[in-house]
Amino acid sequence: MHPILSNKRTLILYLTIWFLVCLLVETPFIISMSSQWFSILLCDVPLYFLYAFMCLSSYYLCRTFPIQNTKWYNLILLFLLAAGITAGIAILVSMSWIRFVDSLQIGPPLISLYEPWVAGIYSILILVFLLVAALHYVIITFEKSRENELQTFELKVLAQDAELRALRAQIDPHFLFNSLNSISALTTNDPVKARTMTLLLADFFRKSLEFGERNHIPLESELSLVSDFLTIERVRFGERLKVVEEIKEECKKAFVPPLILQPLVENAVRHGIAHLVEGGIVKIQCNSRGERLVLQVSNPIDPDRPKRKGTGLGVQNVRSRLETLYGNNARVDVEETNEYFHIKLTIPKHRK
Repeated sequence: MHPILSNKRTLILYLTIWFLVCLLVETPFIISMSSQWFSILLCDVPLYFLYAFMCLSSYYLCRTFPIQNTKWYNLILLFLLAAGITAGIAILVSMSWIRFVDSLQIGPPLISLYEPWVAGIYSILILVFLLVAALHYVIITFEKSRENELQTFELKVLAQDAELRALRAQIDPHFLFNSLNSISALTTNDPVKARTMTLLLADFFRKSLEFGERNHIPLESELSLVSDFLTIERVRFGERLKVVEEIKEECKKAFVPPLILQPLVENAVRHGIAHLVEGGIVKIQCNSRGERLVLQVSNPIDPDRPKRKGTGLGVQNVRSRLETLYGNNARVDVEETNEYFHIKLTIPKHRK
């Protein structure tokens, strides 16, 4: 549909411009012929608006003959011909309308005032048609630019979504691999614990799949998933694994990407608690700082444990997801000492 006709505000603006032009042109005639002002306006105002709508037809020519794909001399000939025909039709309709107004005998006949100016009016109408056509080319260029921007944005969103899905898909196999190794070890030493861990693992994956389908979930839901994960790990570690949560109440309703804490807690258990004979405490903290949410996971480490490169797949996955979701608006800070490992996430605060 025509972009001006399809948008009420744009149509009102377009007709307002024509009305202002009408007033500008008609004012001198009204002043000089004050006794006939009503007849003059009755003749001219409907014709201005009629030609305003007739000029809109140039949009379809502009769409059919793009500037980029049409030779310039063909465009000139095409639009001169279209302008000539449109202006000619407008002149014929105008003369008929003026004669009709004269027949109403509202005032002295006006047709004799217009006839000497027909050639000049005809030329002006051609020029106006060409100006409106040029305006339509500008509108079409703007529309294409906006469509290209929209397509680029949609492709970016699709690529981002695909990347997030791929990153999320890494989490489940990674945790499943570690859990199955644990179950395998327990089947020989403690079959009852192995069975319990298997059932807990099934429940955990059922919930993680449900949450993983969403873009964001409340932090309290993420914490419940972390709690389920820790329940599974306690089957293996028993009293060696302790957890302390320091979560501000206002943070619990904030929305976070799903499965954003679980890999960090898993990292703390696997690379921290698992290497300590006495075990240790995994501390999970959350604070609100203005429009940002600060999440932190800390765990003790054995200074004599085998050194590893990097921070682990889970932490890398979280870092990649946050970069994809928030770009430079999120931070992942890692601090490692001889006794503790800290990882802190700073992300924008979301409300439902």
